[in-house]
Amino acid sequence: MKKLIAALFIVSFIISCANYGKEKTFNGVQLFYTSSISEAEADSLGNFLIQSEFADGSEKTVQLTKSGNTYEFRMVVKKGIETDNEFAKIFKQFASDLSEYVFNGAQVDLHGCDDNLETLRVYPMNLPQE
Repeated sequence: MKKLIAALFIVSFIISCANYGKEKTFNGVQLFYTSSISEAEADSLGNFLIQSEFADGSEKTVQLTKSGNTYEFRMVVKKGIETDNEFAKIFKQFASDLSEYVFNGAQVDLHGCDDNLETLRVYPMNLPQE
């Protein structure tokens, strides 16, 4: 039990020491946002996460940043999920929803990340059907 507590403390310490950006919490979701993101954009995302029930009270860690004109919604995922094609469809649709409901149609890529917010796989949003 002491080893488990020590391990959890170390992981928490590593996450809190890393520079993931400013932090806000929305119903269990720890949202970090970088200097390329305004506080209003972070709040808009947080409110959407609550409305969509992504923020359901369970602990999750996400980060919002921007690379050029592309928003990056970075989310810690369980190891191995990045190889599951069913989740790929869900993640791409979620990126599309973020584009439509939060970011005024801008390009959004969802990054499935490890515990250090390092990208395991990128899921670009679904393109509109023509």
